[in-house]
Parts: sequence; structure tokens; C-alpha cells
Amino acid sequence: MIASLGRLPAARILRSSRVWITLGAWCSLVLAFAGVARLEGWAHGADRVLGSVYGALALPFIACALVRAAFGGRSMISSTAPLVAFGASPWRAALASIGVATMATALLGAGLAALVALVAHGVADPPPGRDAIVSAYVGGLGAAAYATWFALGTTFGRRGGGRILFLALDWLLGAAGGATALATPRAHLRNLLGGVSPMNMSERSSAIALVTLAAFCAVLAARLARRR
Repeated sequence: MIASLGRLPAARILRSSRVWITLGAWCSLVLAFAGVARLEGWAHGADRVLGSVYGALALPFIACALVRAAFGGRSMISSTAPLVAFGASPWRAALASIGVATMATALLGAGLAALVALVAHGVADPPPGRDAIVSAYVGGLGAAAYATWFALGTTFGRRGGGRILFLALDWLLGAAGGATALATPRAHLRNLLGGVSPMNMSERSSAIALVTLAAFCAVLAARLARRR
């Protein structure tokens, strides 16, 4: 049932020229920086590009664009209305759209992170094969958390404009480094990519926090869709 409900959000992503242009632009930017790191021989090229251009800048915007496309640029309620009209429950319709957006974002995030690790690899980085695998894992996990984060934002506003609010909150709170940063994907992803950890958390704790955050945002978004 959930799989069949996922066809509509998947079709929205595949048929949206806007999202493909956006994804192409961000991926090109990240890979361009990776190429510069390789050509200039940065010792920690992969770490630097992944932690700055990829994790801190590109990935949130990529996730936001994919979530917007999956919901047709509308709020969760209005975007799932056609599915509900054909008999699907609001809860299932919302979960299907969230699942498609999360899967698409996680796959792209993992693939792009692995590619950056290979292209930008420096002499002080871990072995390229292992680094690509670990980067794919971290990128996929962070991307999934971001997708559900923005899906929750889609439940606010007549056209899902809460996505922009959540983008700003992630930037402001996640960069602060205090206790409020623990509630954002940015702070935990930064920790996993070798940056400053929030509240001195371990990388394992940040990984668990991203999984918990993704599950919480997905369930809360679906519940809000059902109640409204």
C-alpha cells in the first residue's frame, strides 16, 4: 500500500525540471571544489570539502529541493489530498511522500559524499576506498535526517513554507554549538564529518541522534497531517 502511494511523489521528483536544475547546480559546485582540492594537493582535501561545501552548504539545500519536489511545492496536506481523495488515509499518504523524499535524498547524499571523498582525496586523508564508504554512510544518514526535517517543515504554512523556516533554524541553531544545536541535523552531521561536536558528543552519539531525529520528524509530520 505504501509503495503504491509513493508513485505520485516519485513522479513529481522525476518530472520536475526545477529540481534537476537545482541538484545539478549544487552537485557541480561541490565537485568543482573537490577538483580544486585535488589539483592543489590539499592534504586533507576530502575532509575539508565534505565538512564545508558539502555538509555545511550543499546538502541542506539539496534536501530542501528534493522535499519540495516530492510535495509538489505545496504543503503536506494539499499535496497528499489527491491520494486521500482516492481512499488513502492521511497518515499513510504522508508517510509515503516522506519515505520517497527521504530515500531519494539519502541516495543522492550518499553517492555525492562518496564521489567527493574519491575526487578530493589528499595524502593525509584515510585510504580512498574506506573513506568513500564511510563518507557515503555519513552523507546518507545526514541526508535522510535533513529530508525528514524539511518534511516536518512542509506541514507548516499554506504552501509548505515552513521548509524555509526550518532551513533557517538549522543554520542558526546548528551553528551556535550550544544545547539547542542538538536538535538540528547540522550539528550532528558536522561532528560526523570531523568538525566541532555539539556539547562534546561522540561521533557514535551523533549518528544515533540523527537516526532518532529522522524518525521523530517523520512520525510527527505524519501525525500532524492526519490531525489536520
